[in-house]
Formats: sequence, C-alpha cells, structure tokens
Amino acid sequence: MKYVNPYTGDYKAGSHAFRRFRNTYLRNYIQCPEGLLKYWMCHTGHSMSDLYGKIKDDLAFRLTWAEKSGIGFDLGSVVPNVPKMAVKNAALKAA
Repeated sequence: MKYVNPYTGDYKAGSHAFRRFRNTYLRNYIQCPEGLLKYWMCHTGHSMSDLYGKIKDDLAFRLTWAEKSGIGFDLGSVVPNVPKMAVKNAALKAA
C-alpha cells in the first residue's frame, strides 16, 4: 500500500490502518451504500432507517457489492506457506 509511518519512518501499520483504509476506499472510491458500509465496518445502527435496511438479511446484495468493491489494492505475488503432511500407511490401506 506504499504506507510510510510519518513518526517512525518504517512501513509497519497496525490493523486499524487497514480498517481506516477500507472505510475511505468504500466511501470515496466505490460509493458503497451507507447501510452496507456501516454493516461492514460494524457500526451500530443509530436510527430506524438502519434497522429497516435489513442489510444483515440480504446475502445476495452483500455478495454483489463485495464483488464490485474488491479490496482496493493489489496483493502482488502471494505464495502461501503450506506445511507438508506425511500420509500414514494405515490411512492408505483403509482407502
């Protein structure tokens, strides 16, 4: 994300930095619906319209917007570190 901490000069950022980035990205670059933004950011409803929105119950709507929104940055080349597991002979014989 090309973030540089202005106080320490390093590239480290806490989890709250990702939350703030996601909020800014959804609000300013995607024009995400306000009710969905509040739901994704885990903000509690303060009005009756938040209650009537029923965002929590509409999975298809949330999935559509999740696909539209993306993540807002490139992950680059990510190679997972998956440990190798030895298969036991007893399991092979049972199969």
